[in-house]
Amino acid sequence: MKILLENWRGYLTEQRVSYSGIVLDEESQQKLLELGVPEGWTPVAHHMTITMGPLSKRDETNGGLYKVGDQVELKVVGVGQDERAKAVRVEPPHPVNMKHVKYPHVTVAVNAAAGGKPRHSQKLQQFEPVNLTIRGTVEEVTG
Repeated sequence: MKILLENWRGYLTEQRVSYSGIVLDEESQQKLLELGVPEGWTPVAHHMTITMGPLSKRDETNGGLYKVGDQVELKVVGVGQDERAKAVRVEPPHPVNMKHVKYPHVTVAVNAAAGGKPRHSQKLQQFEPVNLTIRGTVEEVTG
């Protein structure tokens, strides 16, 4: 019975975790926004996705190297933009789930008027070099 309850709790938790990622601290968010948000666009600068869903079920993706609560540094190596999204390409300290993330990045802003959504950041092809370090905390984000 105890195992059944533990499994049920795990199932309920998994259903609520939308994604696991490195949620940026305020200073890092500000650094990204200082790269420029085009007029009329919506600022984002929130997180880098590690995987969809909880980390606990995705340890095969990152070898269990990311743990909830860990403080992580990300090296920003490029900034790119098209008509729908602006993002920075980052180098994380450990692998991310490439099934869900085309390349590690943080969405800086989206152009909602043109139908832009954070997912469009993964379609960016060209990046201009930039050299920044940003920081955040590994979290399982619900919602």
